[in-house]
Amino acid sequence: MNEDDDTVLTPAGPRSKSQVHSVGPGNIVRRTGEGTYVLVADSPSEHGAGVTSMGEDLVLTPGGLRPKSFVHRIKPGTTLDGTEGRYRQLDRSRKVVTDFGLIPFRPEGRPLMPRNEFFPLHAPAPAFGTGWITYAGWSNNTGTPVSRFATSWVVPPAPSTQSGQTIFVFNGIQNSTMIYQPVLQWGPSGAGGGNFWSVASWYADGQTGQSFFSTLVNVNAGDVLVGIMTLTGQSPTGFSYNCEFQGIANTALPVQNIQELTWCNETLEAYGITKCSDYPAADKTPLASIDLRTGNTPSNVVWTVTNKVTDCGQHTLHFDDDAVGHGEVDLWYRGGPFWTAGAGTIGPGESQHWWFSWGGVGDVGPQLIQAEPLNASATLTTTQISETLDANGHLTYFATLRNDGPNAVGFQWRGGGR
Repeated sequence: MNEDDDTVLTPAGPRSKSQVHSVGPGNIVRRTGEGTYVLVADSPSEHGAGVTSMGEDLVLTPGGLRPKSFVHRIKPGTTLDGTEGRYRQLDRSRKVVTDFGLIPFRPEGRPLMPRNEFFPLHAPAPAFGTGWITYAGWSNNTGTPVSRFATSWVVPPAPSTQSGQTIFVFNGIQNSTMIYQPVLQWGPSGAGGGNFWSVASWYADGQTGQSFFSTLVNVNAGDVLVGIMTLTGQSPTGFSYNCEFQGIANTALPVQNIQELTWCNETLEAYGITKCSDYPAADKTPLASIDLRTGNTPSNVVWTVTNKVTDCGQHTLHFDDDAVGHGEVDLWYRGGPFWTAGAGTIGPGESQHWWFSWGGVGDVGPQLIQAEPLNASATLTTTQISETLDANGHLTYFATLRNDGPNAVGFQWRGGGR
């Protein structure tokens, strides 16, 4: 066989070099729920021993529970490095402070979360939903790496009830192995915390690998947070980034020589919610002033919303997708005073005629009052709003939408007030 070939021999026959990996002492191969394989450090939890509760060998992270030995603080002034397929903590002189072991292998092209959330079957089942509750996501398929992803939000009031819950609010960006994120936290996690608000930056895996965090810093309701992730370098050995809360000391978590981060999200994640009052005592947290760039160019972002858990009316709404520094994703903890139904795109000078079936019996009033643009600069006019009631009492709404601006506009229909 030619030494230059990308194929090597194994006991199962020829295989691509990229599919053949060394398993060192103290490591094991684990099959994931998606049918792929990852290489992880051996631990008692692999053999079903000693893992009984969060207070013992499992701790909570953005991404769920995992063995405490997998969760590590990256000290101020040090960097997490992924060169040669291993995680190492380096000091300023690039000396290895800690070697955390091999990086799990996963196929590229699929974001890790939320499909890799982990909550073991033997753990107490939460009364309400667990994990990613509601979120908006956007995948960077531009061919140019994300260079900056910043979001601003205000720390909400504390929850009115305490049930041991943990709440995470963040903007994040993922590759196929990890999620990078400046996280606002209520409740306990592997980084610390309690019944108060705190912030830290995370580079976290699912249940199968390591997770890393910066120093956890306490904040107060009403504080303005700006979570920023920036691309700091790119080379044949990988991509380098920094994540921090602007102006909050010791929250920086620099990483270098890792797989490119491509899938961006604005997310509400929660664990241990037992009633709606366990969420913050506010209707929503607006994640605003979103600045998302690829290279030196503002990105044309179109968020895709997923409302995974809606038992308290939780949902996500997005506005001004393409407005650098003005885009907004609102994470609602409960039902809002308005609702949305239907979305689309309308070209310049175009008119569209829409109808909406109420589906119920009786007249509940003209709910669909306006088409709201999702672009920064847009001129939309909603006219001829009407409704009909058939002989069976079923209601149908009608509206005409006109784009009076020079550009195509994305929009959503909404009723009530913003």
